This record gives sequence, structure tokens and C-alpha cells, in this order.
Amino acid sequence: MRVEELKVSEKVKIILKKRGIEELYPPQEEALKSGVLEGENLLVAIPTASGKTLIAEIAMVNTILKEGGKAVYIVPLKALAEEKFQEFKDWEEIGLRVAMATGDYDSRDEWLGKYDIIVATAEKFDSLLRHGSSWIKDVKVLVVDEIHLLGSRDRGATLEVILTHMLGKAQIIGLSATIGNPEELAEWLNAKLVMSEWRPVQLRRGVFNQGLVVWEDGDVERFGSWEDLVYDAVKRGKGALVFVNMRRKAERTALELSKKVRSMLTRGELRKLKELASSLEENPTNEKLAKALQGGVAFHHAGLGREERVLVENNFRAGLIKVVVATPTLAAGINTPAFRVIIRDTWRYSDFGMERIPILEVQQMMGRAGRPKYDERGEAIIVSTTESSGDVIAHYIKGKPEKLFSQLSNESNLRGQVLALIATFGYRTFRDILEFINRTFYAYQRKDVYSIEAKIKEILYFLIENEFVDLTLEDEIVPLPLGMRTAKLYIDPLTAKTFKDFLPYMEKDPSPVGIFHVIALTPDMTPVSYSKRELSKLEEEYYSLRDRIYADDPYLAYDPYYEKKFFRAFKTALILNAWINEVSEADITERFSVEPGDIYRLVETAEWLVYSLREMAKVLGASQDLIDYLERLRVRVKHGVREELIPLMELPMVGRKRARALYNAGFRDLESISKAMPKDLLRIEGIGAKTVEAIFKHLGRDVKILEKPKKNTLDYFLRP
Repeated sequence: MRVEELKVSEKVKIILKKRGIEELYPPQEEALKSGVLEGENLLVAIPTASGKTLIAEIAMVNTILKEGGKAVYIVPLKALAEEKFQEFKDWEEIGLRVAMATGDYDSRDEWLGKYDIIVATAEKFDSLLRHGSSWIKDVKVLVVDEIHLLGSRDRGATLEVILTHMLGKAQIIGLSATIGNPEELAEWLNAKLVMSEWRPVQLRRGVFNQGLVVWEDGDVERFGSWEDLVYDAVKRGKGALVFVNMRRKAERTALELSKKVRSMLTRGELRKLKELASSLEENPTNEKLAKALQGGVAFHHAGLGREERVLVENNFRAGLIKVVVATPTLAAGINTPAFRVIIRDTWRYSDFGMERIPILEVQQMMGRAGRPKYDERGEAIIVSTTESSGDVIAHYIKGKPEKLFSQLSNESNLRGQVLALIATFGYRTFRDILEFINRTFYAYQRKDVYSIEAKIKEILYFLIENEFVDLTLEDEIVPLPLGMRTAKLYIDPLTAKTFKDFLPYMEKDPSPVGIFHVIALTPDMTPVSYSKRELSKLEEEYYSLRDRIYADDPYLAYDPYYEKKFFRAFKTALILNAWINEVSEADITERFSVEPGDIYRLVETAEWLVYSLREMAKVLGASQDLIDYLERLRVRVKHGVREELIPLMELPMVGRKRARALYNAGFRDLESISKAMPKDLLRIEGIGAKTVEAIFKHLGRDVKILEKPKKNTLDYFLRP
């Protein structure tokens, strides 16, 4: 189907043609003829790179141009939100405004009402629903990208509740490459289902076992080792993506592969890679990355910092990095296709020992093979050392992805959502709550009213007992201040109960390490793990800080689960305590065996939880002294600084390092900086002309600094 034949506004066709799209793929044509342009709900289950996003874009823009209103596009990751936001900015050429909303779960964000297309994470949109943002009533189209994550333990319940709230109020469009039970999901959504195996780039799938690649069509090719599959792709001028099951293995494998890949690179490539490697900040993880990069290989996992992950993705897409060794998190939707995908591991460690990686995840990884406009076909190869090629083909290649199951069966997920229904959506009776839950995918799948009723009753008892809600004489359920604030803060009621239990101890003797330990014990923080070797050192540290810790001694009662939970939380608290005392990132990674990405994750979550603790303290009538203390602690967590640097943190372009340099040079408050001469600030290490200009502008002084050309540059020799 040609773009010209689309029954949409000419404005839409202009943008599509500007992107070089003259003709639609067959699944796109089928989807756009399904009734989606007339407002029908739609579930699209087609392979990666088959143009799912474009279907949603055309439907969103078509509705906005025809009827007004807004469209919300939900993604699972912040990085994906940024990617889609940049993609959708094309539509600003025809007068539509595009915005992105992630993070900050305690805001109505009414400013979003000025925008037509809003890209948001599921958690952010759920929090906006809870805050009752006025513009949500204008949402005409809700797109859920990677809708199969409805079955994920992390964010499945949030997605499901969003969809339940929006069903019947907005057009729903669900997008996925792999769903095990699409018919069931489409039926619940009252959506048309479009399924297809068509891909713009043919995908060839096979298994490597004992020196042979056995392809699904029966062809066989000989390779000396699985590594030769990587080297063969690089020799052909193609990119390879290798998936492994652990971070350490990703790093080790990347370093090994880089030794040989290096010999296949041009001098120009080697020079650019060296520049790339030298641009990385110094820390133990980046040292390994820099070493691998100089051989044209990188690793990618959640332990990398945000900047490093973006650097790897962009340079792999550009072709400078030839091979990326990644953990499966990369398969979660970031656009990094490769000619050849090699799945090195199909088993991984879990809390219950080794478990098979689900078919759905492996098929997501395989879907990364084949780059439209670059390759006529892509290749995905699973490496097997224990099972025959035939068995692996039958299970992973021919097998159907696992069914999606509702995650509202998890009491922790259900508890928060039931409180939100009462505290922010005005549900006042048991019947009202039950009626909402009966509209969920959970109820649709379970078809067991009695067990659902029993679970909701149990949750209501917990909420009443802990003073989140109350029951009137007329059997009406009313939210109490604690319940209302908990729901809007987007924290688990169990987290709020933990805060409530420990607040008296904090009031008596506030201690950063004690507060961090409490927040790390809550279900809203995923604490870091520790090795057996670390335990004795953690115990030693615990006994030296015992009087600063509020939680019960782990050895008072023999409970191995509590002991493990306690020391994981304690290690997390020590990391955060080092962070706010300006210990360098490199030292933290080395001392605690964590990686930059872990530090960023902990800091982001900890800032939110310290903020939430402060808000709980207000509701529970804590002293102003404690409330102020918690606010100072939140700022320290956000920036990683000691208390004396807090006043300097409001300056633009000033982070923890520059703030410390200013302070050590005698500039200890904003007044002393505003009176300074520009040359005095320029003498300070790390403070350049642009930073000085930005600082003075913030302080109400307009200063322009003419930079002298550096020695040994052309500008220096040609200066007047």
C-alpha cells in the first residue's frame, strides 16, 4: 500500500514522505485497515523492525488532527522515552507539540496540558492518573509499547491498572513483537488483533553446537568456535551482538573478543576508538570498557553509567564499535540492531538457582538481528553446549512465547493499587473496589471471584489496621491523611508503614546511615547484594555503627531471610553514606564491588524515598527539625555532597566536584561568589569560561568572557 492511498490528512503524508516512506509494509497496511483509523482498539503482534511504532504514530496524529485531544505513548524505560520523543518531534513541523514525562511521581504536571503527544513511562503516567491531572480527560489515544511487559514482575501491574482505567475512555493501541496469548489479551482489550511473521529483513535462525551451525531450514555451516561467528561478521563488515547471562561474563567476553577484532580494524578506526576510550570518566568498570573499546568491542549492562550506555549504543549503530556483548536488558526495546545476534546463554541465575531464560526473552533477543536498509537478512544463532540443536530449535525457535499472566496476583502490587482506588480515585465501598478489580486482566484470566474477594478483604484489613483508611458507621471506606499521601507519593503502603514505625527513632537521633538502612529495607528499594567474603566485613562495620542503626539486630532471632535482608540493606546504606560524604565514584565502585549504573540507580531511588519519608514525617506530625533535616539529606543524596556544599548546589553547571573546588577556594556561599571577579573563579580547577558565565547569569550578573586560544593550536598561531 502506497502512502498516497492512506485515508489520513495530507499533513501526515507530508511527514511520512520527508522520512523517505513511500510505501507501507504489509503488516502496517493490515493494521491501518483494521479500523484503528476509525477509533477501534488494536493489538499489534509483529516482529521487531516491522514498523509497529509507525502504525501508532499515524493513528495518534490522525485522531489529533481530526478530533483534537491528546495522545499518550507509554514506554517501559526512560532511555526509550528519550528515543521516541526525538522520533516524534518530526510532527512538530505540522503544528503538533511533543513532550516527554519521566520521573518525579509527586506532581500533577499540568504543563503537559499544552502538548498533543506525550511520551511517558508507565509509572509516570500512573502517578499522573493518581494526581488527577486535568488534561488526562482529553487523552483520546493511549499507546502501550512493549505491551507484553504486562506479564513482567516489575511493571506489569502498573500497566494493567493504567489500561483498566483507560479502557472505554480512550482508544487503546498495544504493540509487541512477542506475545504468547495475543487472542486472550486482545479479547480483554476489546481490540482488533493484527499478527504477522513478516519482516522487512529476513531472519535466519539457527543453533551452534560442536562446531556446526544447524539452521532451522536444515542447512549446516561449519565454524571452529562460537567466537568465529563474531569474527566472521566483522570480516564481512557487519555488526555482531552477543547476549550473555551475567555482567561479569559480558565484560570478560568483550575483553577476549577485542584482542582479535582489533587486528581487523583500520588505522582510522583505531584512532577514533582510542579517542572514544579516553573520553570515559575514570572508574574500574570504565577502565575495562576503555580497554575493550580500543579493540572495537564494548559491553553493555545495567552496571554502566547512562552516558556510557548511550556512547556504546550510538557508536555501535554508527558502525565504529563492531561488537557489543550485552546482558538481556539490551533486548528490552533500545534500537540497536545487528547483522548477527549470538545468544551465548539460555540459562541464568535466579533466587531459586539456575533457570531457563523464557522463550519470549530469547525471541526478543533474536529479533535484534537484521538492520533495515543495511542487510538483506539477519542471522540469530543460539549457542548450545548441553542440548542437541534439534531440541533447541524446537524449544526456542519453533516454540511459542510464554503466556502473559497478570501480576496483580502479587499482593504487594495489589495493595498499592487498592489504596490508590480509595485515596485518589474516590472508590468508597468494597463493592466499588471489587467492580474495578473485576475489569482487570487479572479477573479476566482468573475468573475466580471468591479468591479475588478474599485478597481485597485482606488488604483492606491491613489498610484499616495501619490507619491508611477508615470505615464509617455507614460502611463507607474513607482515606485518612496517611493513605492519601502514600498513594500520591507512589510508594508501597508497606514502605509507608515502615517509615511510620521508625520515625520515633529518627526523631530522637537522626542518622544518615540509619535512615538509609530503613529505606533500603522497604519494598520500594532494591538493595545491592553481597558476597560471602564481604559478610564478615559488613558485620564488623555494623558493630562499629550499631548505635546509628534503628532496625533490630539480625542475630536476635535466627532468621536467615531477615539476616540476608538486613545486611543487603546495610551494604546499600554504607554506599549511600559514602556517596553523601563525597567519596569518589571510583572509590565506591572499588570498595563495595558495585558499578556506576548501580550507584545511579541507588541514588535516584534513595532521593525519592528520602523525599517520601520527609512527606510522611509531615503527615505524622514530626518536628520541624526532623523535616528540615530530611530535606537537607535529600539534597545531599541528589548531589552526593557534604552539608556545607548544599548552598552551592543551586548554581548551574556545578556538580559535586566543582562545588567542592569552589568551597576549598574560599567561595562558601552565593554572596561571596556574586562579589567575585571572573578571573578569581577561572583560576579554580574545573571551572571554565562557560561555567563562570552561567554562574554569574544565575546570580544576576551579565558577564562575557573571551577565551584565549590554546597554545599549539592553529588559532593560537593565527591570533592577531
